[in-house]
Amino acid sequence: MTTARARDCGTDLAMALDLAAPIGATRVDEWESIGAAFRVFDGPQWRITHIANHGRCADIGDIVVSVIGRQFADGRAEREIIIDGACTPVITPAEARTLGRALIAAADAADG
Repeated sequence: MTTARARDCGTDLAMALDLAAPIGATRVDEWESIGAAFRVFDGPQWRITHIANHGRCADIGDIVVSVIGRQFADGRAEREIIIDGACTPVITPAEARTLGRALIAAADAADG
């Protein structure tokens, strides 16, 4: 299939699929027609202002926790969580809950 034909298929797909954006989506991309049809989306995000450096990292920056995902042509959506900072892992919702509990426990321990 030529690039132009693939682009036309993507346009046809976008017109044929009139699905609402996934719940909580703040930005939704165009439909992709590579393999199973899908579109990516961004969800809510939380910014944690990174204040202390303690000489560990040259560029500390903020930490941003974001929900991202893919919506498929059948309407179902997959979501993942990105923790954006010095090292950017992508984790599952279950891992995010575990991380959240660990962060709360660590904060409680640090506060004494």
